[in-house]
Amino acid sequence: MKKLILSVAAMTVFAFANAGTTEVFVSQEWYQETTKIDPESLPEKVKEAIQNDLQLKDLKIVEAHQVMEEAQVHYLLKFESETPGEEIKKKFDAMGKEVVEDKGSVELPEPVK
Repeated sequence: MKKLILSVAAMTVFAFANAGTTEVFVSQEWYQETTKIDPESLPEKVKEAIQNDLQLKDLKIVEAHQVMEEAQVHYLLKFESETPGEEIKKKFDAMGKEVVEDKGSVELPEPVK
């Protein structure tokens, strides 16, 4: 009988513990799997595409992410612009082809804190 009462009490505590949690709804723009990577570990095709792009070739990569979207690997890159305080964001597929978003700019995921 004591075990039954203790288990009911434990389930009640766990039920109330979850009552204070907050659900965060994420838009469909977020990616399934995002991994921050070292810019040096980008595929050679992506590095070649950057070197062949007159706008990007002399810019420093500030941040790089590898993402899985619809069973394809993409690379989201943030470049330091020549203008202080500005950034350039680009998205490439694994073959180095730039992926153009219909919605405007490419958004890198926010770092988890």
